[in-house]
Amino acid sequence: MAAGEARMPGPQLRVLVVDDDELAREGIALTLRDLGCDVTTAQTAAEAANTFLRGRFDLITLDYRMPDMNGVSLHKVLSEEFGAGKRTDGFAPRRLPPVLIVTAYGCDPEVVRAQLGESVIGVLQKPFIADELARIVNELRAARPVRPS
Repeated sequence: MAAGEARMPGPQLRVLVVDDDELAREGIALTLRDLGCDVTTAQTAAEAANTFLRGRFDLITLDYRMPDMNGVSLHKVLSEEFGAGKRTDGFAPRRLPPVLIVTAYGCDPEVVRAQLGESVIGVLQKPFIADELARIVNELRAARPVRPS
C-alpha cells in the first residue's frame, strides 16, 4: 500500500493493465492489488483486446507506446467498438470503461485527452508514485459505484 494513501472503502474495481514492459506491468498490477483491485494483465494490444472482450472492467490502464499497437491505437479500436454504448450484451449497452494512459514519455494530459476523448481520465507518467495511482483509483471508486460480479 502506498505510504500516504489508504484504500478507500467501496466496491472492488476490476482493472485491465496493458503494458509491454514486464516490470512496469507487474509494478502497476501490484500497486492496484494493494489498493484492493481485481487485476488482469495483458502484454500486447491484441491480448488486451481479447481479454477486454471476454471480461468486464471498471478501468483500463494503457501503455502509451507498445511495439505491436500502441495504447492510442488500441484505445481508438476499443472506442469504435464500445464508444457511446455501440456494442450490447443482450439488452444493455456495453461501454468503454475509463482509461488511464501510462507513459514514460512526456505527454500533456490535456492533449492526450483531447486526442482520445472523455473516456481518458488521466495520464500517469512513469516512473509513477504509488500515491498518484491510489488517488486516481480512490476517486474512481468513490465516483463510480461498481456493479457486483
